[in-house]
Amino acid sequence: MDVLKVFDTWVEVPGKTLHFDVMTGDQATAVRLANEYVAGQGYAAIAVTAEECLFCHQEPLVMFTELQQNEFRQSGGFIVPLSA
Repeated sequence: MDVLKVFDTWVEVPGKTLHFDVMTGDQATAVRLANEYVAGQGYAAIAVTAEECLFCHQEPLVMFTELQQNEFRQSGGFIVPLSA
């Protein structure tokens, strides 16, 4: 069974905090995906480090939608936006 690691991520950007989970297999990929997500939100100048992207727990891949499972297989992980 595939298991995803959940990296709880909090990033301070001008005027607010972005809170999201990165679902992936390792911290290096989590940090890469977090940086891509933050840049995609319009904050390319903000660098996400392992300090903001912390391992929280694990979840079985089957818990997620087919779309999320496919994104994991293609990109190595996916983002779940959360409220700050």
